[in-house]
Amino acid sequence: MTSSSDFRRPNNLGPGVEALRAKWGWIVALGTIYVLVGLIALYSVVMATVASVFVVGIMMLIAGVAEVINAFQVTSWGKFFLWILLGVLYILAGLVTFENPLLAAALLTLVLGAALVASGILRIILAFNMQEGTPWTAVVFSGVVTFLLGLIILVHWPVSSLYILGLFLGIDLVFAGVGWIGVGIGLKGLAYEAHQIAGHDASRAKGYEAGQQAGHEAGHAEGYEAGQKAGHEAGRAEGYEAGRKAGRDEAMTTPEPPPSSEA
Repeated sequence: MTSSSDFRRPNNLGPGVEALRAKWGWIVALGTIYVLVGLIALYSVVMATVASVFVVGIMMLIAGVAEVINAFQVTSWGKFFLWILLGVLYILAGLVTFENPLLAAALLTLVLGAALVASGILRIILAFNMQEGTPWTAVVFSGVVTFLLGLIILVHWPVSSLYILGLFLGIDLVFAGVGWIGVGIGLKGLAYEAHQIAGHDASRAKGYEAGQQAGHEAGHAEGYEAGQKAGHEAGRAEGYEAGRKAGRDEAMTTPEPPPSSEA
């Protein structure tokens, strides 16, 4: 007897994907929330800028506390005071972001613009040093775009600090949400395909079992009929032989003469 477990497991993509495939609806919902929050951030970039500054401030506070805790694990006094100083600076920077978020946004925007300009220049230089056998033009284009973006931020600074961080946050949330929605829809397709394969395998196993049972019953019926026919023929042959023997015995037996009437 064959069960459906004897067939292959359908669409085996690993336990991680198997678990996510059943949660595709939640992933699509998460992506939708990301997109909505990103659109809200793009609608109010100033508030989004303040929110992004608060996030940076929280990260600085967490890093500062971690530095202070790590300082007490150091045995050398020089390294101890260095870790303590770094932790205190991180904590002070985090508190400043909460005390004056617009000032922190201006400083962060200035650092962001300078980093983009430096990154663009480095990409352009790297592209011109890797011209042979490589897609260096795409790297040059990417470096030019990054350089111009950083230059625009610096030219419009400090006014750009009111909207740049919020604009970047909103765009990032929208793209992240679209990505998660795409992942969820892809997992939905995998789940549908897995259900189709599972149904096909189950019907195949059921058909195999039904075929086995039908063949067994057909063989049983055919064997029964063959047995009946063989028994009938055997009985007929045996009766024929018995009849011949009885006739031969009767022919070989001489009948006694009838008694005379004179006696």
